[in-house]
Amino acid sequence: MCNSETNNKCHNSDRNFRIEDNILIGKELSLPKIPVNVAEEALKILKSKPDFIGQVDALTGEMQTFADMSERSIKCALWLKKQGVKPGDIIGLCTDNNLDAFLILLGIMYIGATCNTWDHKLSPLTARYFLELTSPKIVFTINSSAASLRQAAKELKMNLKVVVLDKLDGYESLNEDVLRGHNTREIVEFKCFTTKPDDVALIVPSSGTTGLPKGTKITHYSLHCCMHPDKIRDLQGHIFIIVPTLRWNYGVLMGFRVIGVHAKKIIVPDNDDVEGFLQFIEKYHVSWFSTDPFILINLIKSELLEKYRLPSLKIILSTGAHLKKEYLEVLQEKLPHVFVNNTYGSTDTSCVCSAPTRFTKLGSVGYVSSNVRIKIVDLKTEETLGPNKTGELRVKAITMMQGYHNNPEATKQSFDSDGWLHTGDVAYYDDDGEIFLVDRISDFINFRSINVSPGEIEAVLTTHPAVLLAAVIGIPHEVDEQHPMAVVVLLPDKSVTEEELINLVEKNLPDYCRLRGGVKFVEQLPRTTTGKIARKQLREIYAK
Repeated sequence: MCNSETNNKCHNSDRNFRIEDNILIGKELSLPKIPVNVAEEALKILKSKPDFIGQVDALTGEMQTFADMSERSIKCALWLKKQGVKPGDIIGLCTDNNLDAFLILLGIMYIGATCNTWDHKLSPLTARYFLELTSPKIVFTINSSAASLRQAAKELKMNLKVVVLDKLDGYESLNEDVLRGHNTREIVEFKCFTTKPDDVALIVPSSGTTGLPKGTKITHYSLHCCMHPDKIRDLQGHIFIIVPTLRWNYGVLMGFRVIGVHAKKIIVPDNDDVEGFLQFIEKYHVSWFSTDPFILINLIKSELLEKYRLPSLKIILSTGAHLKKEYLEVLQEKLPHVFVNNTYGSTDTSCVCSAPTRFTKLGSVGYVSSNVRIKIVDLKTEETLGPNKTGELRVKAITMMQGYHNNPEATKQSFDSDGWLHTGDVAYYDDDGEIFLVDRISDFINFRSINVSPGEIEAVLTTHPAVLLAAVIGIPHEVDEQHPMAVVVLLPDKSVTEEELINLVEKNLPDYCRLRGGVKFVEQLPRTTTGKIARKQLREIYAK
């Protein structure tokens, strides 16, 4: 066991990290900065095993071999070059999960252009924001978002080409325009552009929990680091369902990693049909299921695990937000053969910062990952804290973002004076070096100078059998600063009164946690596109 109560050096060979001066230091892999196009690495893998079935559409059963994926992605690259796209140009990709989504991303990166992924459900307002932020030359999108993009481009007086992935009158189509008209020779002789390590491969939106998303710039070197054999070894031999779209940096990383281990991905529709996911897991013998916590909470509360035993499933990876300990306990009980992996990472670090093993404590996010450093900092004094002391979690990693696109001020504010990333997450690590998340700094409720944790109150509320989801926010009060208020979603055909939930909190938590702001019942909670509860939006709704 690694004991860090003193500031002496300590090392734990089993867990591949050490603690020095209260800093958690992951195993240090050798990853030199060499000119490498990460998409070209993926293309070489696709070409090395042409007959392997790499993707299957869950609904239709349509399959694509690595050869199909290679050819379609090269055709995208050739078409982009014919449109005059050059290295460094930004190309937008606003799409749900489908067979061509990742192939378009590869084609963009093959030629040294930057792929800017975005939310596929675009209103005219968000489309305008997206276009103003990154000024893409071309945008690939699904039919339902095409009109919003065209309208926004017209308002901004942008000469924008919008390409739909299906077919839509008045728009160029992926199948009928982009993938046609290329001869066999130019496909066979196609060569990727050689990028520099710090060239930007990807602009992916931040989570948007504090406002409109920022454009996070991820380099080829960063993505290449995440393909290191040590990073992908555990993925070998699996069949995957990955619910997050390419709008998530996690969705992009997993796209590369699944190809890197010659694995099969089952492409699922974009919805919250929990039972549908379970049916696909059973039908396609899926062994790895990556999703956000809210789908897993739905799964637990709906009692579907009494009906589906999921014998093929080996790993559930919860991503996008923290899955609380009480839900992990239920999953462990209902699916004892499945390892529920509650990792911790962020868009800005572009990596998994910490991950549990099968032997870590339930509720922790595990140990610091390789090539990552983590420290816990006192919220007032900036002192680096030792074990079992709560503060802000800060990170250093070799995969760190290059910054926010066209936003140097936000980039500067994201780092402290020593170059550590402000995550905004409140956490602690224990004597064994295991990391536990507590809450978000921005979510704290200020009640009579006391910082009240919404997560603590939510954990109690969700123990009630009628409650599916709960979000606790602070509403203004002229004397007490803020009062905690709960916004609650109930399970179908279940009921509970406001008074019952207020009493439940009073019986289980200190007085400062009391729901003095009351309880509001809603049909659904607003969520960011990375699956987190949109608390800022809730505060705006209920501030009065």
